[in-house]
Amino acid sequence: MEFRKEKNVVGVIMKDGEDLLENLRSIAKKFRDTPLMVVISALGMVSGVKLGYWDGKEYITHDAPESCELLGVSGILTPKTDPPYHFHLIIGKKDGSVMGGHFMGAKVSNTLEMFLLEVNIPVERYLDGKLKKLRFTV
Repeated sequence: MEFRKEKNVVGVIMKDGEDLLENLRSIAKKFRDTPLMVVISALGMVSGVKLGYWDGKEYITHDAPESCELLGVSGILTPKTDPPYHFHLIIGKKDGSVMGGHFMGAKVSNTLEMFLLEVNIPVERYLDGKLKKLRFTV
C-alpha cells in the first residue's frame, strides 16, 4: 500500500492480494491524530468479499469469493475509536449482478484506489446493545 497526502486529502493505492481491513487499520494507525477521515472516492477490484446486513439483532453475512468490481464505497475512518472504520460497499460481479452491505472483509484484487478527506470533528464510539455507534464529542 502506498499513500500521499496534500493538505487534508490522502490518496491511497492498494496492491493485489493486500487485505483491505488490515490496510484500513494501518491507515487509521498512521493518521491516529486525525479524528475523522471520510471516503471521497474508492474504486478498483476486490475478492473474498464478506458483507453484512444488520437485522436488528445480528449481522447476516453474504460472501462473494470471486473478483468483483468495487462500484462504490461509503465510509469513514475514525482512528481514535474501536473499530477505527465503518464502511459499506457496493460490488459488481462478473455476471452483472450487484451486492452491497456492511463491509466485513475483502482482499484487493488487482488494485484499489481510494481518496480520503481529513476532517477535524471529534468522535467516539459507544456500545448500544450489540452495536458500537458513533457520537460527537466536545
